[in-house]
Formats: sequence, C-alpha cells, structure tokens
Amino acid sequence: MIANWFTGSWKHTLDPKGRIFIPANYREALGENFTIGLNNDLRTIAFYPKERWDEKCRQLSLIPETDIVGRNYIRFILSHAYANSNLDNQGRVLIPTDLRDDYLSGAKEARFMGVGDNLELWHPDKCTGLQIEADPVVENTLKYINDTYFSKLQA
Repeated sequence: MIANWFTGSWKHTLDPKGRIFIPANYREALGENFTIGLNNDLRTIAFYPKERWDEKCRQLSLIPETDIVGRNYIRFILSHAYANSNLDNQGRVLIPTDLRDDYLSGAKEARFMGVGDNLELWHPDKCTGLQIEADPVVENTLKYINDTYFSKLQA
C-alpha cells in the first residue's frame, strides 16, 4: 500500500526547456527516483513512485510474448517510460521531449491531477475535471488485458 496518496488538481507553467515545478508536498511521495511515462489508458503523462512502477512492471511481465495485443500494449507503455527521473534543486522535472510533444503539444502550462498512487499531467485543453473522453480502441485493449491477466492478481 502506498503511504502517500496523490490527490488534488493544480496548474503549473512549463518553462521554455520543458521543465515543470512539482509542489513540495508531492516531492517526498515521488521519491528521489521515479518514472515518467503514460497513464493506464495511454491518454496522458503520469509520474510513478519507484514502488508503484515496479508493481506495474511486475503486472506487465505476466503477459506472454505470444499475446500480440498484450505485447503491443507493453511495447507502447515501456517505449514511453523514463525510469530514474528526478527533480532538480528547484523542485522541477524535465518532461521528456517525445511525451511533451505528443501529450502537451505546445502548451505553456499543464494540469496535475492526483489519482491515488500516481500523478497525471494533462494538457489543459484536454482535461476538464471528470469530462475526459475515452478512446474505444484503448478501452477495449485495457479490458482485454485486465480480464485476461490482471484480474487474476486480485482473485
């Protein structure tokens, strides 16, 4: 169980180098080394504390190499993951260029959303509280992955 859950929503400015400030109360929860990647439904950037990322990788390792849908999901998740990320002395983190270009597309600011065991970073135009539209293809893939592999972990 995660001791420090991420809650709340706030906006911060991205500087010209692609760095964004992480509020002090969440720095400790993220830890010194964390992973920047995608959220579970592949629609935005997520920050994972090391123990949460390790658990996510353990879950992904259950998907066999013979499962084409599952392997494509793993390939997409891991090719967009940056482990051992850290904050600079001013509490900022550099958002990797590909994630910034694909998910923040030129935004000058972004919205953090606490979602329990991780933080999400959204383009301000794509996130209006709970009015976030899901992609049906991604939803079907996630349902397949969860039903086939991850639901067994909770049984």
